Amino acid sequence: MNTLSAIPIKEPFIDMILDGEKTWEIRTKFTKKIGLVGLIRSKSGTVVGTATLSEVIQLTQELAYENTAIMGFRPLSWEEAKSLEGQYAWVLKNVVKFKTPVPYQHHIGAVTWVTLDEATTKNVLIEEKQSQ
Repeated sequence: MNTLSAIPIKEPFIDMILDGEKTWEIRTKFTKKIGLVGLIRSKSGTVVGTATLSEVIQLTQELAYENTAIMGFRPLSWEEAKSLEGQYAWVLKNVVKFKTPVPYQHHIGAVTWVTLDEATTKNVLIEEKQSQ
């Protein structure tokens, strides 16, 4: 069985993603990981959903300015949008909010990605099916 990678996301952004209000997770790093990912509520010790990471878009000032709502930000001025230039939008689709969060073991130093072990991956996939 393959293990699942998961993204730790801080509040209130994780709730906005789970509620369908935010579809672009902004990160300073590019990733080649595309496909199903777990969604972790930061500092909770739980996976609270899944999503398909469908693409990664490098932000320009214009893209940041035009898409503040789906990034989970209040409207930005043109100058404020400049500060996001060069960062990356990780585009999340097919979000499934779990009815019951799945506990996982967080490894020290895991900031951008958490690799879930096989047992946790199995539990996440079971909960994903039950929550759809």
